[in-house]
Amino acid sequence: MQPGNGYTLSAGQNGTSLSIDDPQLAGDPEQFRVTIMPTGAGYGVQVRKGSVLWCNYRNIDAFVFATKSGEIQKFFAYPTGSKTDGPFVSSDGSPLMARGGYIQIQPASVEGGSDSWGVYLLGCGDNSMGDFRPYIGIMADGSDAEVKSRYFNGANDQIIVRNVRELSQIEIETPTGPTSITYTACSTMYQYNYNCQRYKVATLTWEDNTFVVTQHLLGQTTIPYPVNQQGDYCYLSGEEPEWLASPYYGPQLEDWLGDWTGYTKDPLAYPVEV
Repeated sequence: MQPGNGYTLSAGQNGTSLSIDDPQLAGDPEQFRVTIMPTGAGYGVQVRKGSVLWCNYRNIDAFVFATKSGEIQKFFAYPTGSKTDGPFVSSDGSPLMARGGYIQIQPASVEGGSDSWGVYLLGCGDNSMGDFRPYIGIMADGSDAEVKSRYFNGANDQIIVRNVRELSQIEIETPTGPTSITYTACSTMYQYNYNCQRYKVATLTWEDNTFVVTQHLLGQTTIPYPVNQQGDYCYLSGEEPEWLASPYYGPQLEDWLGDWTGYTKDPLAYPVEV
């Protein structure tokens, strides 16, 4: 009996072994590996392509989601004019993003440069039809892109949803006098706040006249589902909380979805689904 396509069971004197015939099934442990090289005009940041598993959701009803998987092959956010595509005809031909290309960065001694950069896995669903998709971005610390892509609540990626019940009151006559009765109809799920997701893949620090890479994330990655359901929330009719009509951190959501000064955003750099 064989376990299926891509795998082979073999029996030997030391027992039975499982072989992975297809390298795609084995996975590349170097996925998302970040390297840097001198380019003559600066320093080129290269990132290996990587597979991700994520939950896609909108930022208005994040409690509705579906699981997807894919491979990130392109850069989403990077300093404008810094991207050089590689020599490969297609992304399939190269283990690196941008068809074997790179993003050029500079230290702080060069205008527009920085001594501290980050490579991030990031994403944000919008509040209409656009769902969450993960991307790769390279951003200088403190840049407009880095600031606007931070967690909206300043602490974590949590999105809170609540099961909302509107309470109504009526007054009835009883033998002992008028009595107020509170009742509720069906409950409805509402989202309390908007948020984005962002996880650091690597830090690039200028030290001793070169950039040093500190890798934080490596290999195939599963992005956490950030939704936290906080149970029932009841309110009296006519006393609706403001987040029912507009979840918190709306301005931060608009900043994430809008332009980032000095940076290019490629909306087509989402994962190739598999």
